[in-house]
Amino acid sequence: MTSVLPPFVQAASGSLGAASANALTYPLDLITTRIQATDKGTSIRKQIHTYGLSSLYDGIGADTSATLLSSFLYYYVYSFLRAFVVRGNGKSKAAMLSLPQELAIGYLSGIASRSITTPLNLITVRLQTARVSDEDASQGGTSRFTAICKQILREEGLRGFWKGFSSNFVLSLNPAVTLYLFQQYRRVMLKGKERASPPPGHSFVGGALANSIAVIMLYPLLLAKTVVQASRRSNSTNDSSQGPSIRSSLQGIYTAGGFFALYRGLGAQLFKGILRQGTAMMVKQRIEQLVVQAYLRQRALRRIQYKG
Repeated sequence: MTSVLPPFVQAASGSLGAASANALTYPLDLITTRIQATDKGTSIRKQIHTYGLSSLYDGIGADTSATLLSSFLYYYVYSFLRAFVVRGNGKSKAAMLSLPQELAIGYLSGIASRSITTPLNLITVRLQTARVSDEDASQGGTSRFTAICKQILREEGLRGFWKGFSSNFVLSLNPAVTLYLFQQYRRVMLKGKERASPPPGHSFVGGALANSIAVIMLYPLLLAKTVVQASRRSNSTNDSSQGPSIRSSLQGIYTAGGFFALYRGLGAQLFKGILRQGTAMMVKQRIEQLVVQAYLRQRALRRIQYKG
């Protein structure tokens, strides 16, 4: 019920699927980030009217790089750790592990991937919210990227690139829960060969449902992380404040707007997640199917040549 392909194949298919989904949903991702970071209503129509069509893709280069790297590392580490645990248990590669085992493997994979890609994610958030804060908004893509990197180094040092990373110790449960629920969907909804190689429609629906449940569970932390990463140290103060923390951001949001404020932007996040995760899973499964088909054709040709 889980892929038995080599870690590299799973990682490559997963990263390509995630990058494809990211390109498809990026404008919605940008709007969602601005809602989360600024608590100001915005729309795609207003965005285009004010800044032009190209502004819908502010930061797409950094985000796509982060998505490719993060997904590749996640699936590679996940498949490697899972194969290790399965061998230790003496089970087949496709066997289901216990809930604690599956979540632990997914959690460790998430920590490993996010520890490396957090700087790119931080820069992406800054690029996405730059026009709202009117900082570096007039500069080109490459120069804005460089300017934001210099700004982070100047204001907060090298550690500033991992701003908000502490939230990942909980948020890394998101991909773990998503992948576990997707596997359960395959187990319950599919039978026979379809369970091992889900059709595109089931891959999309299963991925979308799994991601939606995981996002709802952890959304306040996701919101607080975006607020922390979008924040900039004021130049008008000379104190040594490190800016808002995850905890202070959660408290501030709750104090200002109550419980429901902790879920501002949830609708846009869920809609984006349905499209992104559904597409990512669908593309990943399709690539793996093509790899398997290519392998079977090659093996069949070798048998024919051997018999000849």
